[in-house]
Amino acid sequence: MFGKRKKDQPSGSEFHQADSEQQLFAQLLAETRADPEKVFTIDMVGRGTPGRDLDEQVERLRRSGVTASHPPATEAAADRSSARADPSADELVPLSRQPFTAETGDVFFIPDGGGRVLLGHVLATLHDAVYVAVFERPEDLPRPADPLVVLATQPVVAGLTLPARFQPGMWEVVGNVAPDTARLLPAYTWGTDLDGVHVTDFSGSHSRPATEIEATTIPRRIVVSPYFIDIAVRAVVGLVDWHPDFEHLRYRSTPRSVDLFPDR
Repeated sequence: MFGKRKKDQPSGSEFHQADSEQQLFAQLLAETRADPEKVFTIDMVGRGTPGRDLDEQVERLRRSGVTASHPPATEAAADRSSARADPSADELVPLSRQPFTAETGDVFFIPDGGGRVLLGHVLATLHDAVYVAVFERPEDLPRPADPLVVLATQPVVAGLTLPARFQPGMWEVVGNVAPDTARLLPAYTWGTDLDGVHVTDFSGSHSRPATEIEATTIPRRIVVSPYFIDIAVRAVVGLVDWHPDFEHLRYRSTPRSVDLFPDR
């Protein structure tokens, strides 16, 4: 399992390798727990089994100019704090939850950087990663309002990330509601033109060769640091400029897992 890591410096990409998707997400979780403001984007470009299969794919990537990166394998405790956002918007009270953990269905507050909060929802978990959607309250929705009404709208930001910002003062869980996965979980593509592009369901458990149209229209599986989600939220509310790197986090109605794998 490997991916291209786009660094926060303008010097290009690094190659990031792990023996499995589970190991890769565990490494990324360790990085983001050690530094909750770390910024990175990883494009999942391939799969392989440890040994010759993976080594051959790695060598092809190296020849394309991507260099190796080896993240730290140990975890370090986060030692940062930030102002607690006012949760009074919906009169919800933070629940007791272990830091750095999240469960499918968790509803949480995500601060917008300006003293208010948006509502987030954990739609699914994948090993140590979480797929979250962030919802902006419609202007015509009065306060206080049923959070279920907000969660039924279209997200403004959605992406696969790590739960390192699920802690007091950052992303605080305020409830748990069964997510509408059929409506919101996307399908993905992975692979390269050299090895062939495949389309997969969200979990990655079912995959098939992509058609020419699917290869160019269905998004790739991209993992971002949780702080990147925070920055994109601040851009949505106008506190920072919208950057082209946020485009893969902007929610779009792309083909869903249930569309391409309806019987799974």
